[in-house]
Amino acid sequence: MKKRSPTLLILVSAVAIVLLGLVFTRNLIDFPVYYAAGRSLIGGRADLYSPDFALGPVMDYRYPPFFLIVLYPLWLVPYSAAAYIWFTMSAIEVACIVLIVIRTFPELRKSKTLVLLVVLAVAQYFVMVLHYGNAHLLVVALMFGSFYCVLWKKELAGGLLMGLAITIKVTPVLLLPYFILKRRWKLLAALCLFLVALNFVPSAYFGFRGNNELLANWYRHVVASQEFHEDNGPINLSIKGQLRRYLSAIDYSQRVDGDIKYPAINVARFSRVQVLGAWEIIAAGLFAGVLLLIWRYPANPRGLLPQPDFNRQRLAHEFSLMTCLMLMVGPLTSKIYLIALLWPVACLASFGDIKAREGRVAMRALVGVAFINAVLPLLPGRSIQRLLLVLGVDFYLNCLVMAVLTFVLVSQARVSLKRSGEPRMRVPSEARTP
Repeated sequence: MKKRSPTLLILVSAVAIVLLGLVFTRNLIDFPVYYAAGRSLIGGRADLYSPDFALGPVMDYRYPPFFLIVLYPLWLVPYSAAAYIWFTMSAIEVACIVLIVIRTFPELRKSKTLVLLVVLAVAQYFVMVLHYGNAHLLVVALMFGSFYCVLWKKELAGGLLMGLAITIKVTPVLLLPYFILKRRWKLLAALCLFLVALNFVPSAYFGFRGNNELLANWYRHVVASQEFHEDNGPINLSIKGQLRRYLSAIDYSQRVDGDIKYPAINVARFSRVQVLGAWEIIAAGLFAGVLLLIWRYPANPRGLLPQPDFNRQRLAHEFSLMTCLMLMVGPLTSKIYLIALLWPVACLASFGDIKAREGRVAMRALVGVAFINAVLPLLPGRSIQRLLLVLGVDFYLNCLVMAVLTFVLVSQARVSLKRSGEPRMRVPSEARTP
């Protein structure tokens, strides 16, 4: 049997990138915001968070100064060339994400069916993020890279990549309590060091005081005050967004960009403050519950299980659970953020070889997610798609994946605990997983 030529594969991939770039760069949605902000920057402006710094109050610049400074060369070229370079970078990021996931879950190499199910489960999110040209693709690539480094005990590199991800978009900061629970002090120290250093890089351009003021303005504009963008931005698919749409009246006609044709689905009319309080309580409870679960069922209890890859598999499983949790409890989860579900969905697929009940449950969940995400985007009519969006179908799919991951984690941990308590010959220390 002849091996496939890597040269041919590279050539086909390059042609595909060129052709796809011609399609996607015509109508990018978020990259023009970055480019407009970059042009304002090279034009001499430093008021990054003013409404007119990019493309208006809705399409404004919302990232820390580091993102705009580190891509400074991109703002110097014409828009068409910058957009194509950005798309090429995005294609490379997708390739890195896929490579990391395949290396982490080698079971995917054994079955084309599993690969197809995983692709169907997340393809729509990747198509959407490429169409938008959003930086979240870069953030997820960095986050997955950090996970991979941690799996192979490269804590310094893992801290750098996670620090980069948080510097660009703050959402992955929700993963830090997990690393504290796991006592990954080296990674946390590296992360904090790189996080501080990266956020002070723009001081070379704005000055130390100017950069500090910009960071303070960014916090007030993006983190502390989110009401305007919650009302006018993408539909929020976290618990917070679900509670708002189901338990309070949202007047979509007040959206300033004219994107107003969303149906009301609320079954109650609680105030915004009441919904916010409910979200804080539920999110805190879920977060604490998942961390308690991971602590209650440790990987490789008592160090007795002679499985060289046991700890790595378990860590990858825990990362999957924390990724779902991050998407669920965060203050804002738009649909493109769900590209991060690739890791949890691939984790589900990796349980396909398990012949016990948890393997069957994982496969049924995977098939269900793949079927729903392959069929629902094909339903005709914008009104139907908007209804599915406000109902939060993607939120419930995330809930399903998280629930099954939790079930498998508990089931496997109980089996491991049972085995560790059985009379057996102790494994020599050199044979244990380090």
